[in-house]
Parts: sequence; C-alpha cells; structure tokens
Amino acid sequence: MSPAHVLEPTCTKLKQMLMEGVWPPGEKLEALRLADELGVSMTPVRDCLNRLVGERLVDMKPGEGYRVPRLSEKSLRDILAVNAALLELALVARSEEWSDVEFKSENNSYADRVNAFFDLIASLSGNIIIVETVRSLNERMHAVRMKDPLVFPDALQEIKELEQLLTKQDAGLARILHTYHQRRRAKISALIDLIQ
Repeated sequence: MSPAHVLEPTCTKLKQMLMEGVWPPGEKLEALRLADELGVSMTPVRDCLNRLVGERLVDMKPGEGYRVPRLSEKSLRDILAVNAALLELALVARSEEWSDVEFKSENNSYADRVNAFFDLIASLSGNIIIVETVRSLNERMHAVRMKDPLVFPDALQEIKELEQLLTKQDAGLARILHTYHQRRRAKISALIDLIQ
C-alpha cells in the first residue's frame, strides 16, 4: 500500500479527472501512463484505481485492465431512480436542521452546484447511509451533469429554483425535484449520446 501523503492526492486527482470526463467511456486506464501524467510511481496509481473500482468510478476486468465505465441507458435510468428515491426519503426524514438551511453555490459550475444541492438535501436526513449513497451517485453522475445544459437549456434556472425552494422550506420542493428527475429520464438517450 502506498503512503497516505502520495496516495490521497493521487486518488483525489484521478477521481476529479474521471468525474470531469477527461477520458471517454470505455477508455483504457493504463497505470504507467497515468503515473507519468501525475508524476508518481505506478504503485499509488494502481492502489487508487483499485479504490475507484470499489467506488464504481472505474471498471476492471481480469486480462483487460482498468477502463472508464460505460454508462448504458438502463444504468443511467437506474441511477436517476435511486437518486430520486433517496432525495425524497431525505426530505421526508429531514431533521430539525431544516430550519437553519442556507444554500450558497454561486461560484460553482452547474454540475458542482447540483452535487452540492443534492448533498445538502441528503445531509438534512441525518442518515449517514443516505448521505454516503447520494455522494457516490453524485460522483458517478458528474460527467453526465456536465452535459445537462446542452440538453436542458434551462438547467441553471432549474437548479436555482430548487435552491430557492429549499431555502424557503417550500413544500413544493419534492414535486419540483421529482420533475427534475423525470425530465432527465425522458432524455436519457440524448444524455448518453453526449457522454459516449
């Protein structure tokens, strides 16, 4: 195992690159090439790739090596369904912290903003499993969310509306959140085409 002072920054950088879609789905991730790019040895890169396999951000098949996962229409539909269900559950189970919600995300990209918003909703539940699962889904969906504005020209306005509803503790938040996920399920083919 690599020392933490090398492993953690390497994993953070690799994860960021995967989330930003630096490599297309299906691209082979060669440890030697990545080690050269990141200026580290192959050992921390391999350790990170194995960790990212566990986080489902990298695929690994014996004999084929590591690859950027391909996202099918079915898997994207499943991710959207689970994300919607968890966020709905988080809103139902929200703790008293709901009254102290203040959401600020003006300086982030659209995808970062959506991730931060969903993370905040999950955290309101007080349920660590919901929080961890939503964060994992956020990481897996980040590259797709980067393409959202190409399919939904009003995407930024949509997330701003959701943020305002959360801040105002508006009961309509669950309905608009449901619509958010429904719209994406209806355009799965277009989203998949953009990330392939």
